[in-house]
Amino acid sequence: MALLRNKIAIITGAAGGIGSAVARLFGREGAKLLIADIDAVAAEQLTRDIERNQSQAFSIAVDVTRKSSVHDMVGRALSLWGRIDILINVAGGALRRPVLEVDESEWDAIVNLNLKSVFLCSQAVLPAMFQQRGGKIVSISSIYGFTGSETRASYAAAKAGVAVFTKSLALEVAKAGIQVNAVAPGLAATERVRSQYTDKQWQDRVATFPMGRAAEPDEVARAVLFLAQEENSYITGQTIHVNGGCLMW
Repeated sequence: MALLRNKIAIITGAAGGIGSAVARLFGREGAKLLIADIDAVAAEQLTRDIERNQSQAFSIAVDVTRKSSVHDMVGRALSLWGRIDILINVAGGALRRPVLEVDESEWDAIVNLNLKSVFLCSQAVLPAMFQQRGGKIVSISSIYGFTGSETRASYAAAKAGVAVFTKSLALEVAKAGIQVNAVAPGLAATERVRSQYTDKQWQDRVATFPMGRAAEPDEVARAVLFLAQEENSYITGQTIHVNGGCLMW
């Protein structure tokens, strides 16, 4: 069954590990996709891959920290399809450094990429969703937004902000039929993350996890799909944790 048949979805950070997993899954489920990423070449390659599987997709280069670029992205989706059913905020990135070694510009860059971008993209799609009387917004938070991180303070603070922004926006738009949720992965075995570890470091790290392994990007994507599909009709303002039991509530 195509859970997203003919749904219009914008995915930011779509060329990355989690973003591409979401895009491919959404394509298989029948969504029409706008593949948005700052890396235009990677976005176009992903678009071609998705189209080979008989899914409709277009790519656009976007800087999610700039309002004008975000509005161009939303305008592109509306010009193609006339509506926006789903926004998936995946774009993000981390800086691994102690607080005393982080300068102001680096702090601002990480907060802008991970938190301001969610605000800008969500704000930009809301007029269309209000007009439609419905829509789904799903943003990627992180386990570090709930536990903190010894050397990723800017990233952890921004991802905590994503979770609280999600709650706040959900309250604002609930009566318009718009649902706003987040997914907080733990360690995910994306190419970028995996490259930061030697094989031994990786095995030692995941051996401490309750399930003994990291999340696969597809597992994170399936949580995003659950929140974005029509069968989710009454969940809003929530963060789903995909961390294999590393954090329990």
